[in-house]
Amino acid sequence: MSLLASTTGRSIARATTLLIPSSTSTSSSGGVTVLLESRRYASRRRAHEKAAKKKTGVQRDAMGNPIAPKKERTPPLFTPLPVDQLQPFPVFEVEARPAPEETKLPIFRKLDQHSVGKAFQFSNDASEARKQLGLPKSVWKEFKLLAKPVSVVRGITLDAVNMLAKVQRESTSSLDTRVVFTGRSGSGKSYLLLQAVEWCLAHGWIVLYIPRAVNLVNSTTPYHYDLRTKTFFQPEAAYQILHRARVANAKTFKGLKTKESLTIAGAAKPIPAGTILYDLLDIPREQLAQAPIILGTLLKELEGHTANPVLLAIDDFQALFNKSLYRDPHFKPISTYHLHTPRLLLDYTSGRRSFTHGAVLGALTSTDPKFPISLELQDQLGAESLSRQPSAPEPYVLRSKILGEYLDGVKSVEVPKSLSVDEAGSVFEVWMKQRMLASKAHDELFMARYVESSGNPRDFVWKGLLSTLST
Repeated sequence: MSLLASTTGRSIARATTLLIPSSTSTSSSGGVTVLLESRRYASRRRAHEKAAKKKTGVQRDAMGNPIAPKKERTPPLFTPLPVDQLQPFPVFEVEARPAPEETKLPIFRKLDQHSVGKAFQFSNDASEARKQLGLPKSVWKEFKLLAKPVSVVRGITLDAVNMLAKVQRESTSSLDTRVVFTGRSGSGKSYLLLQAVEWCLAHGWIVLYIPRAVNLVNSTTPYHYDLRTKTFFQPEAAYQILHRARVANAKTFKGLKTKESLTIAGAAKPIPAGTILYDLLDIPREQLAQAPIILGTLLKELEGHTANPVLLAIDDFQALFNKSLYRDPHFKPISTYHLHTPRLLLDYTSGRRSFTHGAVLGALTSTDPKFPISLELQDQLGAESLSRQPSAPEPYVLRSKILGEYLDGVKSVEVPKSLSVDEAGSVFEVWMKQRMLASKAHDELFMARYVESSGNPRDFVWKGLLSTLST
């Protein structure tokens, strides 16, 4: 049978014969139908059929998304042996790790000269207050490893407790007790401040503890400018301080009432005098913008309170004397004294505002590169106690006069750079009873770790005792 093909252009038709039964009565029973197909369409059809056979095309699901091919998993080179096959060999026998010992330690409440060098357990009565107030990050890591919060009393701890006991006994103003703990990196400044807070909680003080003051200046919370105070409000930061203070001092705040009425912009009606302080601090999230004003009111009410001493404790104290990470509309760093919440803390530190019966304590952190110890702090508190390599003051570097005024009258208490042998022995015993030493505890291990760390508390624990777990 002859085929007709068109030779027009470059496409040459190809005949494809398909045997199709005739559907009409006039056609013959052996009739065929001739289909003409262009060469270029034939090549595409063959390529499609070839790809379909090899399954190299992209498969898609019902939504049209491509289906990723399944990866074949290669078997591992080494497979573990069953446990029953390891038992006959003594080299594979592992000694079971004993459970931590249940030790009963004295409560951190009454301290005297005989308490120095001994470990004490923090009171369970203040556990909720301690949980709400928070902890410095370094202390929090250690408490996560210990079964219960434990601290070793040092000689400097007894000095700080005696200072606070004198404030409580003589009812002195916070203007006379403004102290900042200084010392080498890892000497235990944050621990000392926490011990002071714990002692005050156990003796009925009103405690306002800020364990991470760096969060007030590192631009982690929203802020806006307030025309009335000409400062930048931080509603979220103020709300967190109020919430923690309310829960930690709930028993005391339920018995205190405001002396003056308070008018808040945007509020439906003013807050009358005689409002219970505990209820005043209960701010809903919808009224978060009122938190900075309520915080200022709380501090003002506590200024004249004499029934209970007031402790304002600030860790990361050096962060208040650096440029903050917040930016103004001109994208310039905002000074900390232009932020409302840090400004309140600086006012009590400088003595411009004070508590009639209380104290202000602070602790420096020398390991934060974004907020180092400023020159104003070095000039006022002494540069030799702040770094491992003391250096002479630099007279050609500009100092901030305003920050210098906020440090007038602030005293420094240097924390010893190393533990005594008795203090280090108590620390070693605490971690040994918690089964945190991979090797067996003996005198040689204790002296080796003590000498390697030069008695530095942080290095003795983290680089000395806990490093045995990685060997």
